[in-house]
This record gives sequence, structure tokens and C-alpha cells, in this order.
Amino acid sequence: MNNTLVSRLATVPGLVRPGVSHWDMKTRLPLHPLSVENAYGDPRLLHDLAVPGATFAERLGVEVIVGAETGGITLAAAVALVADLPFAFVRKPGYVGHEEHEPMVRGASVAGRRVLLVDDAVSSGSALAAFAAELKDAGAIVVGAFTVVDMRDVSGTVTAIAKRLPIESVATYKQVLMAAADGGVLDPVIQRLAVDALVNHWNDDDPRWDLLKAQAAA
Repeated sequence: MNNTLVSRLATVPGLVRPGVSHWDMKTRLPLHPLSVENAYGDPRLLHDLAVPGATFAERLGVEVIVGAETGGITLAAAVALVADLPFAFVRKPGYVGHEEHEPMVRGASVAGRRVLLVDDAVSSGSALAAFAAELKDAGAIVVGAFTVVDMRDVSGTVTAIAKRLPIESVATYKQVLMAAADGGVLDPVIQRLAVDALVNHWNDDDPRWDLLKAQAAA
């Protein structure tokens, strides 16, 4: 792990945001979801985030860099430029606005080629599995995945593909939160409570939610 790069990432304005929120209107989260795309606004940081992806691609003998819609497209393009490899992107299954006849993979041909799937983050791996399935249908050989943040360290479940596929990331979720606390972006008390809530899966009636809200509002 490149500690300097992780620190630069974690302190991007608006990337880490305190406040209890909900995912898909169901799962309660101790923080707002990471806004990883905010890191892409700085061209130097975007380039530096792409470098480990390019190194990983070379190690795996990748022939095409593929961005996952939508969060992985910008990063994948940057990785492709650093690695000097062809670029493609794979559409998100069921995404509103797509028509059934539209090809799911666009850009460079992936048929019969070793590809690196790039996304902003991986958590349970369900999205990774869906994208990998689309690429397989297009004839691609998915040999690995690269993400900015690996959230499997706080995910309750992890899919089979997220366990067996080689995955390289800039940082884990816990590392991002720790760097955000060290950089003054996140209160250390909130950081500790947030990690505890995610790792130990607090019940909705846990009184510590109120403590977390109070700390965020302070």
C-alpha cells in the first residue's frame, strides 16, 4: 500500500462524508457512501491512482482494460493510457436508458482477449459478478479486477468470484477511513464507531446509532 497515495485519496474534498445514511433505502450505513469519483477531478491524482492498475495489468498479461459503468469508466481510461493498452467499457445490466439491442461491451474488441475489469470499488462482489458475466458473454477472458477501494473488509458476504478472482486495489475501506481521520477529514470517534458498526453489523435499535448521529452533528 502506498500510504501517501491513500492519504491523498482519503482527503479529497467530499470523498469521505460523515452522517448516517441508507443504501437502497434499506441498509443503514454509519457514513455516506464514498464519493470516489471526486478523486477523478484532479488529473495528477487520477494518473497516480491508475499507475498501480497498469502495473497489475502488466503482471497479469492483460490485453484490454475494461471500465465498469459508470464509476469505473474514467479510471479504466486512465489505466489504459498509463498501460498503453486498448480500452473498452461494459454496460451496467438493467441500467435505465439502455435498449435491449445495444451491445453490452463497447470500445476495443474483447473477444478471446485477457481483460482487466476496472471499477471504483468492490464490496460483496455482486456487481463484479454481473459485469464479469457480461464480459464472458462477449467472449472476454476476465483475469483480474482493479478498484480504488476494496470494501470486502467490511462486507457481510462476499461472492465466489470476489473470492477467487485476483483483485488489486489502492486501499481497503478501513484504510481510507483511517487516513481520513489522520488527515483531519473525519473525526476519530466517528471513524471508530463507523468501523465498529460495519464490522459488527449493529442492529437498527442499537443506541450507538444515536451516538454516531450526535458525533456527526457536533
